Amino acid sequence: MTYRDILVHIDDTPASEARAAAAAELALRSKAHLGGVFLKSAFLRNYMAGEALAYMSPSDIDSILKDHASATLKASERGREIFEAAAAKAGVSSEWMVIDGDFTAPMSACARRFDLTVFPTIACAALGQHTISAADLGLTSGGPVLVVPEHGVTRNVGKRVLIAWKGTRESARALRDAWPLVMGAEQVHILVVSPHGEDGPDGLLQRHLERHGREAKLIIDRSHDASAAAILRGHVKALDIDLVVMGLFGRGRLQELVLGGVSHDMVSDPPAALLISH
Repeated sequence: MTYRDILVHIDDTPASEARAAAAAELALRSKAHLGGVFLKSAFLRNYMAGEALAYMSPSDIDSILKDHASATLKASERGREIFEAAAAKAGVSSEWMVIDGDFTAPMSACARRFDLTVFPTIACAALGQHTISAADLGLTSGGPVLVVPEHGVTRNVGKRVLIAWKGTRESARALRDAWPLVMGAEQVHILVVSPHGEDGPDGLLQRHLERHGREAKLIIDRSHDASAAAILRGHVKALDIDLVVMGLFGRGRLQELVLGGVSHDMVSDPPAALLISH
């Protein structure tokens, strides 16, 4: 598998520059087409419901709508400049899209038409109220999402990869979705967190990777004094990992949120670039 097209969310914030650069570099490495998507918001949908209209004249409403449209256009154009500069620097083919950001569905539908989506931990429709988290997109898009931390990522992300392995369907799906990055990595580690000793060395998984010409070091962590998320973060730091691959919400999502599970912890504040899949 290779990534033939990559989608990246862009807004007019400084964080978009790092996200656009990371996506463009991945597109260059994969010889992929790059799509940039901007989330717009309809002013009426957010602010003009209920009785607010009753106290405003038609001219005032028209003026507000024009101002909102103008501000949205300016934000979109700033985002487009960021995106096109990154695509041009990498020398990759690209396209720019502006879609409805007042609902999650349009973004999910767009992501389903690309091999990989590069996304922040949470995105907000420009000049709107609706937000879309990377977790929401991972659950609804049907494909992998590369979550870029607010501080950005290292150049050529994916040199040192850590696979968070639980032996579940979600873990297997995430590994397969991350295959192009795993195969191109300089180092690959597989981490199994097993405080009760129920999991032993996964020779099958190692041999599976070896058959693809990919050596990986297996780490079984049996720590009792820390949460799985804290253990995972510790290994990311110790191994200088720049990409974590993990299945999203192996348990029920509501249970994950209530218990503060690994998925929720990592997606909310990723210590490195994070490829998630459900």
